[in-house]
Amino acid sequence: MLSKFAIALSLLSLTACTTLSSSRSTTTERPGARTLSFGKEPIVHQTTGRNVMRRLDRDAWVDIRNSAKDEHIKLYATLGAGEWDVAILDSRAYLQRFPKDEVALTVLSVGLAMKQNYSLAAYYANLLDQFHPGNPEVHNILGLATMNKPGAGFEDYKQAMKSFETAFDASGQQIASGMNLAHLHLEMGNALAARDIFQAVRGRCGDCMEATMGHGIALSRLQEFKKAEDAFLEVLKKDPHSAYARFYLAMVAKYGRNDNKAAINYLTALLEDTEVKNVEIQRKANFMLRRIQAQVYAQPKEALAGEDRPARTKKSKKQAAPPVLEDADLEQVINAE
Repeated sequence: MLSKFAIALSLLSLTACTTLSSSRSTTTERPGARTLSFGKEPIVHQTTGRNVMRRLDRDAWVDIRNSAKDEHIKLYATLGAGEWDVAILDSRAYLQRFPKDEVALTVLSVGLAMKQNYSLAAYYANLLDQFHPGNPEVHNILGLATMNKPGAGFEDYKQAMKSFETAFDASGQQIASGMNLAHLHLEMGNALAARDIFQAVRGRCGDCMEATMGHGIALSRLQEFKKAEDAFLEVLKKDPHSAYARFYLAMVAKYGRNDNKAAINYLTALLEDTEVKNVEIQRKANFMLRRIQAQVYAQPKEALAGEDRPARTKKSKKQAAPPVLEDADLEQVINAE
């Protein structure tokens, strides 16, 4: 359901402040203030507090914040550490001294979005667009605000898509808007568009796990099971404890290849992994495992081993249809109570 939009917190990309310039300074900005350079390499890409491109842990970002003399870097480092409340407070304090500062407005908008305060995030994003036109993060935040406003409907989701597209096309460093756009296409049933966008995002983020996972899900919806399996295996290789990779590998094994044994193995490994703390995915995996086991144990033993069963009636001689990933099955598993 769109109300449970997985990427609602968003994967937010911030661009490094590397260009020294005073041409855009005003009386409300400190002299020589740095401005954002959207063509440069991003300083941090993150989703729900986890870094995607810069693999730095929280302690490393805290060290950067404590050692950096540049106040803009301090603001970014606070976001990198996933300390949204601190980022909001610090950026507001900075804006009291320099009300139109681009970096502070960006950090404040992003911090509010990560706290899911989308209406206030949109307010500051509009100020950012007013004072510093061309910042692609503006449209990403406005898209989030549009799709998450109370009573949002189909037309709102279409408008959010336009905002995400504008942000994604504005800079080759934009990852957040691409992830949001792809997930929204996926939720609205356009798996083909989602596949293409996830693939583009993978190229921008260096095959980051979030984009690779989304790409695999879109491929599985299109019944491109081998490619989907390869994507999930790539995620599992990077993170051997990835619960979502194992869960979707089990989905592909069951509904894509009709391989009950492989599906059971993936789900069992997920449930027995003590490093997995995601209760929701464990609940779904347990539901799916019990469902598959009930089907398997109700069949002769040779069915699990993949042996051909002898034809009993004339109808059974008819060649079985290839296994497909049924939407009804997916919905029942994913929304399992």
